[in-house]
Amino acid sequence: MIIGNYCRTWLLVGLLTLIMPRLLAAEVHGVAPGIPEPEGHNVIVQLFNWRFNDIKAVLPMLKQLGYSHVHVSPPQWSNERVWQWWGRYQPIDFSLISGPLGNELEFHQLNQEGDRLGMKILVDVVFNHTVDVRELPEPDFIVFENDHITKEKFGQFQPEDFHPRCAIDEQQPTTVRSCWLSEALADLKTENSHVRTVAKEYIQKLMSLGVDGFRFDAAKHIEPDFFREVLRAAPGLYAFGEIIESSPDRFPDVPELDWYDFPLTKTMRDAFGFGGNLTILKDAAQNKRALSGPKAVTFVRNHDIDRGQADDRGIDDSGGRSTYGVGWDESQKHLNRTDVKLAYSFLLGREDGLPYVFVDMSTLPSDQRDDTFDDPDIVAAIRFHNLCLAQPDGSGRRPEIWRIETANTIGWQRGTDRFMVINKAAEWYPITNLQTSLQSGTYKEIRNGWPMHVQANGTIHEWNVPPRSAMMFVRVGD
Repeated sequence: MIIGNYCRTWLLVGLLTLIMPRLLAAEVHGVAPGIPEPEGHNVIVQLFNWRFNDIKAVLPMLKQLGYSHVHVSPPQWSNERVWQWWGRYQPIDFSLISGPLGNELEFHQLNQEGDRLGMKILVDVVFNHTVDVRELPEPDFIVFENDHITKEKFGQFQPEDFHPRCAIDEQQPTTVRSCWLSEALADLKTENSHVRTVAKEYIQKLMSLGVDGFRFDAAKHIEPDFFREVLRAAPGLYAFGEIIESSPDRFPDVPELDWYDFPLTKTMRDAFGFGGNLTILKDAAQNKRALSGPKAVTFVRNHDIDRGQADDRGIDDSGGRSTYGVGWDESQKHLNRTDVKLAYSFLLGREDGLPYVFVDMSTLPSDQRDDTFDDPDIVAAIRFHNLCLAQPDGSGRRPEIWRIETANTIGWQRGTDRFMVINKAAEWYPITNLQTSLQSGTYKEIRNGWPMHVQANGTIHEWNVPPRSAMMFVRVGD
C-alpha cells in the first residue's frame, strides 16, 4: 500500500498492459479493480473546522470511500473575536447555533443529508469551560475580583456558575477539575445543577437538529458523573471523550462513553519511530499499551496533535508532541508522513477499536493540507477495515491472528480470508513458506491489485514485501 523508493523487475511484469486502469482506480479510490465492496462501514472522519455546507457537499464521497461517521467542530455560538479554530472551543451561548462554520439552518440541513445517506454526524461538545479571558469578545465581558468572576455577559450563566481562577497542578488531582485550563479558560462548575441543566438542554437541542452522537472536549477536567447525568438526555446515541493520558489506568469507568485511545497512539509513536519495535503493538490492551477494544476510538492524529505541530494552539511538547506525535521529530520539526500512513494501516488493520481519521482544515492552501479524507493509502486501509467487519454495523470483527513478529515487520490474518503485513524497514521483507490458517486460493492486495497465492495447507510459499509499506490482502477466488 505505502511504497518507498525501490525497483524490482518482477513488479513490472504484466504491469504495462494494466497500468492505466490501475492508476485510475488508485487515483480516484485508492482501491484496485476486483476488490469486493464491503457490506458495512465503521470509520469516523474528523472534518476539522469545516463549514457545515462544505461538509454536506462531500458526504456522498465520504460514504463512497467507506466512512460511516463525521466528527463536526463545535457549532454553538462561540467567541467570534477569535477567527482561528480555537475560537470555536470558547462557547458563549449554548442556545444558539451560529458562527463562522454556519447557522442553525445549515447545521440542520447537514444532519438531514447525513440521515438521507445513512451517515452519522457526531458533534464536538465543549462543556468544561467558556471563553479565554486573554481573548475576550469585549473588554468587560468578564470582570474579576481576587480571581473570582463578579460580572459577566453570558446569556445562560451567572458568576456563581464559574470556579475561581486558578492553575491546574497535575500533582494535585482536585485542581484538574476545579481550576482553569491554561489558567485562562473560564471554567464552568460542571458539578452544579444549573450548569448541568444548560448542558442537557443543549444536548436535546442538538438531537432535535438530527445529531447522532457527541465528542466531549476536555473530558479529563469534568466529573465522570456529569456525563452519566447529561447523557440521559440522549438515550442510545454514541458518545466518546477526550482524556490525554498515556496509561489506560488513568481513564475513569464511564459506561456511557468511549475514549480517544491516547495510550495506543503513544505506543504507535514508539513502535514506528526510528529504532522502535513493532512487536509492542501485539496484545497492546492486555499489556496496558492501549484501551480495551470496545472502549477505544483509535487514532493516529487529531486536531490537537496536528495543530500543535504547526505551533497553532495544539498540544505543546511538554504535553506532548513527543509523546503522541506519530512520525514527529521534535528536534528537526519534521513529520515523517510514511510513518503516519503505516500507523493508519495498523490502526485500520487491527481488530480492536473504532478507527478515526483526521482531516485538516479545508481553508488551508492545498500544498499545506497533508491530512485529507481521500488519501489513496488511507482509503485502501479503510476498505480493508470494512471488509473485516463480521456484521455491517461493526459489532463483530474477524479475529486477529499474528503470523509475523519481528522488530521491523509484523503480519497477521483476520479470520480465514484476510491477511495484512507491515514492513517499516528500508529493506524488502521476504515471506517464505509462512504457515497460516488462511483459506487456500488467490488473494489480491487492495491498493495495487498484486496477487498472492495461499496453498491448500494454508502456506504462503513466497511473497516479497516492499520496504516502508503496508500490504493488505483479501481473498478473491479459488
